[in-house]
Amino acid sequence: MDDIELATLREELRKDCEVAQAAGQLAKERFEGDSAASLEACAYNLARLYNVIEQMAQRVARLFENSIDEDRGWHAELIRRMTIEIGGVRPALFPENLAHPLRELRAFRHLVTHAYDLTLDPDKLRLLLKYAGQVVGALTPLAHDFTQNVAAMHNLTALNT
Repeated sequence: MDDIELATLREELRKDCEVAQAAGQLAKERFEGDSAASLEACAYNLARLYNVIEQMAQRVARLFENSIDEDRGWHAELIRRMTIEIGGVRPALFPENLAHPLRELRAFRHLVTHAYDLTLDPDKLRLLLKYAGQVVGALTPLAHDFTQNVAAMHNLTALNT
């Protein structure tokens, strides 16, 4: 890990946070519509939100661990891995209290992506929007703290903010 790699990661995570915030906001706005199309648009944006969160986790795993085992179940394993610190290598990206909301969003993304016939439940979407709000509200400070902690852990100086 060097200053350039960390500065690049910081900017990639910052941009990912912006995309996640936009997807979360759009999901919320689309849910407020009163039609099946509105619910579908909400579901699409919730899936999009999880896609960007998973991309963040993949960036970290590739940079620090040099691998992502793309065996069956790797999506769920990725969340677990990002909630643990690897001493001397990297801090956790996500706190343990976000693991459940992340698992729920991941499962929903899987359902939306692979369902042949899907009827959306407004109550389930409402719960997922709550989870999305918890996650999105934490992402930017988590990404910032993560890169700051990596800088300290590896004695890097490029990140002064």
